[in-house]
Amino acid sequence: MDAENNDTDWILNHCTVKVDWTSRRIGLFLLHLFMFIGGLIMNLTVVWVNWQRRHTRNTVIFCILNMGVADTMLMLFLPISMLEIALDHVWVWGDFLCRFSNLIIVVNIHASSFFLAYISVERYLSLVHGSAPKITAMSEKRKRNIISAALWIFALFLGFLEMVHVRVLGYSEPGCYLVPEHDYKKWFSSLVIIQFLAQYLIPVVIMVTFNMLTARAVRSSPEVQIRSIADIWFLHVYSSVFVICWLPFHLTMILILVDLTQPDLFTCNTVEQLFFSYTVVRTIALLHCLANPILYSFLSRSFRSKLINLILSHLPQDIAANQGMDQHANRVEGEGNGGKANNTAENNTSQSDGGP
Repeated sequence: MDAENNDTDWILNHCTVKVDWTSRRIGLFLLHLFMFIGGLIMNLTVVWVNWQRRHTRNTVIFCILNMGVADTMLMLFLPISMLEIALDHVWVWGDFLCRFSNLIIVVNIHASSFFLAYISVERYLSLVHGSAPKITAMSEKRKRNIISAALWIFALFLGFLEMVHVRVLGYSEPGCYLVPEHDYKKWFSSLVIIQFLAQYLIPVVIMVTFNMLTARAVRSSPEVQIRSIADIWFLHVYSSVFVICWLPFHLTMILILVDLTQPDLFTCNTVEQLFFSYTVVRTIALLHCLANPILYSFLSRSFRSKLINLILSHLPQDIAANQGMDQHANRVEGEGNGGKANNTAENNTSQSDGGP
């Protein structure tokens, strides 16, 4: 799970630069705690609401459900990382949990990225082919089920590919490390490159390309009414957030790989700062699990409406009736002020709008 290993011992003793490992440990623990509480609540809400809509013909909602499951699993395993950080990367839970937790984390990181790319493709296709003859609901559901299953299987394959090289090793203290037994440099290099391509570069290319195509289609379509230019530019926020969250992590991994293959290229101080920043950028990357439910669900009008209806359905009947009347009055007022045009724009620029 960690890129930090035995080599850091000589770094701490021979480098002149001073880094505050204690402050990093405290800061990362608090950040993990915030991510765990906020991310778990938001992603469980996304899964709960979209599970009620899992039979919808809207494939985007189905993808958001899968992405929510992946992000929820990542949040559920954050306490292990929190304790590992608090114990200064000392692993006390045995070899099985070392391998299993790494498998769950890697699989769901890849799955989340895959479904983000799938969402971008599906939104563009639904916009372009919106007026084309519809295929049957059964054919559409079968297609998305096959694609989703293939994405999960591919993510599982990538997870196993890394898991077989993860083990507990005892140097001064036991730790959970990614250490291929045979031909370490080639295996580690291959894993870093595969992760960079499969989890980052290819999804980024797909997301950026299809979000740009969607924005162009929205601008040129006479059937789509747009509230403001922000509705179009917001499409690019989806891609930008993913790029910003994950770019530092992959750059750091590439630099660690360069140091592994060319050990004389970087100074001792540079190498120490690389290992110091590794856990930091990995944590920053996981902030994307907090951004996903906000961008793809909570900013969606249909999601908020479904969430409110679900909450009202669990309230006492008299309270739910009063709240339902207020919600209906607000909806009527909104429609009277141009709600139809607003809904049309939102259905074409929001990731999750549309469908029941």
